[in-house]
Amino acid sequence: MFISKNAVIPIIEQAVENRVVLYVRYKHTTDGEIVEHKIAPFDVGSSNPKNRERFADNLYAYSYTHKNDGNFPNPKVCAFNINNFLDIQETGEFFDENELVKLNLQTTKYDYRNCNFALLPNRSWFR
Repeated sequence: MFISKNAVIPIIEQAVENRVVLYVRYKHTTDGEIVEHKIAPFDVGSSNPKNRERFADNLYAYSYTHKNDGNFPNPKVCAFNINNFLDIQETGEFFDENELVKLNLQTTKYDYRNCNFALLPNRSWFR
C-alpha cells in the first residue's frame, strides 16, 4: 500500500530541513518493480511556472543507490513520483548538500546551486 502524498510531503520537508538521509521502498511507475533506495531529498515539484503542474508530483533526490541501465552504480539526483512510496525511514545519517551537488554535477552536468526550490524556497543551501 502506498503512503499518501499528504503524509510524504511533511517527511520530505523535515528531511530537507535537517539534511537527513532516507531509506525508501518505491514502486517504479514504468515497470511496477519495487526497489529500495537510500536518498537525500532536494525538492518536490518545480518553481518554473511552465512546469509547475507537470512536475508537481516529482520528488527530486540524490540517490546513493541509483544504477544505470547496465546495473552499475550511478549515484545522482533522480525524480521519484511522490505517490509511489511504500515505506520511508530515516537512516540516522545526514547529507552535505554542497558535496552532493558537486557529485551530481560531475555525473549529470546539472548544477542545483542555481535552482529556485519549490519546496522550502527560503532555505540557506549553497551560500
